[in-house]
Amino acid sequence: MGSISKRIEGISKSWLGYCQICGIYGKLTKDHVPPKAAIQLTKTEQKLMSEVYASKSDKKIKGVIGKGGSTFLTLCGKCNGEHVGGVNDEEVSRVYKLLHQKVIEHIKKPFAYSNSISIELDARKFLRAMVGHVLSATTSKLCENPLNDKAPDQKLRDFVLGSDSALIDNYDIYYWYYPYRRHISARYVAFRNKGHSTVVDCLHFFPMAFLITKKGEGTFPAQANQLELIDTKITLEITARNLEYAQFPFVSLIGDQLMASSDQLCITSMPLNSD
Repeated sequence: MGSISKRIEGISKSWLGYCQICGIYGKLTKDHVPPKAAIQLTKTEQKLMSEVYASKSDKKIKGVIGKGGSTFLTLCGKCNGEHVGGVNDEEVSRVYKLLHQKVIEHIKKPFAYSNSISIELDARKFLRAMVGHVLSATTSKLCENPLNDKAPDQKLRDFVLGSDSALIDNYDIYYWYYPYRRHISARYVAFRNKGHSTVVDCLHFFPMAFLITKKGEGTFPAQANQLELIDTKITLEITARNLEYAQFPFVSLIGDQLMASSDQLCITSMPLNSD
């Protein structure tokens, strides 16, 4: 018999708390991460990333089962339904579904003349939803205390609530091909590479990884592309190039590379086969 994942400690039984976007205290709602319309919704198993990353005991730890996908009780109804959800989440769902379709079509055509696929998008809607999901996919323990408006991620909250400049002036966004079934959501991951240190947040689910870095301070895989609010399309390179860094920042460390994270802020879910 294996032990239960410590992810259980970050799941609240109370529906009351401070919303992780607007900070208002009240009834919380469940946010699906990844968005339920962007993936095939199945039973999932949640664990902490530390329980699967660089660990040989993964199979001995029982994950937390979600019958209707991976959910987080961290957002108020307004933020969940309007700022993160609504037309913003609809754009994420549309983009991921089209990417999924084109990736599968590309894989079925081994002699395609190009390894790149592109689709049009509304970057503003897409980014608001994705950043919102990054903020929501966390431990419910954070909802027990008021938000600190001086916290490093306050500008991300401001962006989700409508301030474009909060993102443009303070953050860079990167994305790349992510070929795995495992979903990864993480906040405040410190990474050092060749003497350069920075903090990143991420949300990875097939077929694209999504990374938030501080403005001009980013550390990211070589195959990553930058996504800005003015962009009108996303382009993915569907190859095995630099695949060992597809799960960045959760990668094998070499040289002077270091990675530090908080257990309850780095969560992974694995879709399970239907019964």
